[in-house]
Amino acid sequence: MPRPSRFGLWSGYFLLLIGLAVYLPPIFQIPLIRAESMYALIPLEMVNSGRWLLATLNGAPYLDKPPLLYWLTILVYKFFGTSEWVARIPTLACTLGEIWFTYLLGRRLFTPRAAWLGGFVLLSSIGFFALHLQILTDHLITLFLTGSLYFMWRWQEEPRRRWSLGFYLALAGGFLSKGFIGLVFPLAITILFLWFRNRASLYRLLFNPWGLALLAAVVTPWLVAMEYAYPGFLRHQIINEQILRFLGKRHPPDITPFSIPGFWIFLGIWLLPWTLLLPEALYRFWRQTGYRSAGLEGCRVLLIWAGVILGFFTLSSSRIEYYSLPALPPLALILGWRLDRCLDAARERTLVWALLLIALLGLGTLFFIPHLERLCAANRREFIGMFQLLEPVARQATYWIPGLGLLGVLAGWRRPRVAAISLGALALVLCHFTLQTLVLLSPHMSDKIPGEFLYSHAGPQDLVVMENIEEFEYGASLAYYAGRRVLMVQRGGLPAFPYPVASSENYLISPVRLEELWAGPQKVYLLLDDATRPEDYLQAATPALTLQGKRLLVNHP
Repeated sequence: MPRPSRFGLWSGYFLLLIGLAVYLPPIFQIPLIRAESMYALIPLEMVNSGRWLLATLNGAPYLDKPPLLYWLTILVYKFFGTSEWVARIPTLACTLGEIWFTYLLGRRLFTPRAAWLGGFVLLSSIGFFALHLQILTDHLITLFLTGSLYFMWRWQEEPRRRWSLGFYLALAGGFLSKGFIGLVFPLAITILFLWFRNRASLYRLLFNPWGLALLAAVVTPWLVAMEYAYPGFLRHQIINEQILRFLGKRHPPDITPFSIPGFWIFLGIWLLPWTLLLPEALYRFWRQTGYRSAGLEGCRVLLIWAGVILGFFTLSSSRIEYYSLPALPPLALILGWRLDRCLDAARERTLVWALLLIALLGLGTLFFIPHLERLCAANRREFIGMFQLLEPVARQATYWIPGLGLLGVLAGWRRPRVAAISLGALALVLCHFTLQTLVLLSPHMSDKIPGEFLYSHAGPQDLVVMENIEEFEYGASLAYYAGRRVLMVQRGGLPAFPYPVASSENYLISPVRLEELWAGPQKVYLLLDDATRPEDYLQAATPALTLQGKRLLVNHP
């Protein structure tokens, strides 16, 4: 294929500007929630200790995740200081990188317009938007997976060393982001695509000695150093975190997986409002990219890509709602391809029917949210009571979404371009409502308010304790904002460390020990969720702070 012109790439730069305008302001509006705070606290502790190899969480070694995200966050801490919005800069960079690689790959597969539309579908999908306002290692996985497949495609077009080195650097980045799964996904997709197309150049790519040497040079030193510092690290990383996690037998069993229907329901939610176009787009894409298609048979790589990700987590016994994230770029490109076709068909009504359906679904917003709350609360307790918090936003959405959808139907009935613009505008409006939802939920899902209260009021010798959390990672939000170590009560064997921890670093205490501390002379602050009933001796405790869904109690007011 001809090399993209410099002028043609300006449309991609404009796409990045849209992404920056959509994703930059929200990072200043939302505090660090419990599910993401560890990725801000661990780099902070590494900076304070001066040890970039050893990751610690709340003062204890943390061996579950590779270090790339921590190292990137340390770098931005060094340049911009430590704050919640600074901790989100690597995620913002990943967001723009994923959009850019999606666009570049779309240019190689389709027309520049289809590539641009695919990139816009990706950045305006409410799931991609909501998840990229949180710090997750899955963003790095998605970035390096998209990059590796772009370099793979360039290699088969033009087998040069720079493309093979880019491919293997992306493999190394994926490994240092989330372990062996960062290698499994791109290699599995490449091998299946090789089997589908039978291109000899891909054999040379997979067994390129320079690339393999580069991968080993990047990955091996960290593995060797960690195994030397912590004997048994490789067993924990490979067996417990990869194999047993996939089988649902990881120790400790602190993850409540989503059901298979729930996982697929969230995939549909993540791609809204474009989900309504997806079934028809997949059908047409499958029909027109077969063996006998003219020049489009290679585009089947997108179906292979999405199929590997979704199939892997469907079979896995440990699936979380955002694990489908790496499948969003190929699905967005397929939707961009379909939108491109719609714009050239004067009698096309697909976009109009999609607008009508989203308008009808918008009328049922107040009906759907309680069901969504039950689905989420079955996985994480902090979603209990979500409907009451979201009711004001849901009522606004009940008016705006049907109104804008019907307006788009009327304006775009005979004009596909107007219908496409209306659907894109509606997608951005849904992102706005998604942001308002996250702003309303953030005090409920974050410990910023009690953490800042403790930072200002708790003395150096006072103790801070968290009660009733299943995963010790969820204590990072309170520890980050309080600026101190937090003790956690262990009930029913949870939370628990999956590896030995020295007694001086162990911050888990028993319910008996909590009662002893509460009756002792030392001041103790206890953060308690309202979703669980407190012990009898805490019933009459003085609340130092009362919030929606939680209370901060103190034994000596």
